[in-house]
Amino acid sequence: MARLPSLSALRAFEAAARHLSFTKAAQELHITQGAVSYQIRMLEDELGARLFLREKRTVVLTEGAQQLLPVLQRAFSEIAEGIATFSATSREERLTVALSTYFAIHWLSRRLGRFSNLHPDIQLRLQHPETNARPGVDGVDMVIMWKARDWAPQPGLNSQLLFSSAVSPVCSPALFENLAAPASSQGLRKQALLRDEVHYEAWSKWLKLAGFDDAGPTYDMKISDPNVYLQAAIDGRGWAMADELIADEISLKRLVRPFDISLEGYGYFVVCRDDALERPAVRAFHEWITGEAQTADKRTSRA
Repeated sequence: MARLPSLSALRAFEAAARHLSFTKAAQELHITQGAVSYQIRMLEDELGARLFLREKRTVVLTEGAQQLLPVLQRAFSEIAEGIATFSATSREERLTVALSTYFAIHWLSRRLGRFSNLHPDIQLRLQHPETNARPGVDGVDMVIMWKARDWAPQPGLNSQLLFSSAVSPVCSPALFENLAAPASSQGLRKQALLRDEVHYEAWSKWLKLAGFDDAGPTYDMKISDPNVYLQAAIDGRGWAMADELIADEISLKRLVRPFDISLEGYGYFVVCRDDALERPAVRAFHEWITGEAQTADKRTSRA
């Protein structure tokens, strides 16, 4: 391939030739007029031919420059179209999903390998915001959130329940041993209850469901990170409200679920903008995660 002149020099020539003005070319390219003159002079030296002729107070193109200009304009146009197509394709293949670290660790991470095998061309980015994320804001394409089952999204948002997930109190085995036997909700009066942004309302509803109508118990720490919240319960700092995704912690006896009273009516939703489902990457992940949730739900039902 023949060696091409400097791209900067070609851009300077195209702009100056289109405007027939070095001053206007400099303004368009955000450089000085002297820089434009220098670039064109370097290009003329490399090509071995004049590109502009000065006539009175203006410049005109030489015959060779008149033939070169449309060639460059077509080339720059094709480059611009190619970059636009590439950028659109790249955006199409990138997918940002906002979710809690709790859901990622206890449910999603062990399944992500299957999605990567099915869609190796999709660049999946998991975002763990400290505050509630919104689809279509700050580059977020999709959000997975824990909500009451009767929760209704704002207009323009598409939400689908992945699976229901009842909640009930859990604690460390050591705290359970200190609970007055038999285990009762009244025994929680002397216990420290951990609270977080997600389960604060659920605590109140569960206590009412369990018949705990006296003055409320002592709330110890308010913890925003769901994994720190759960770890605090494992470490014996207090009782936590947890859903069914902590089955591993229960089976490993790191946590105990003493009560057979569960608060129903909650679940995990996948939420995105209605128009986002027109994007292949968003649609692919949406179909995959809802399919995974259905498969997991069927396995749980059989168990």
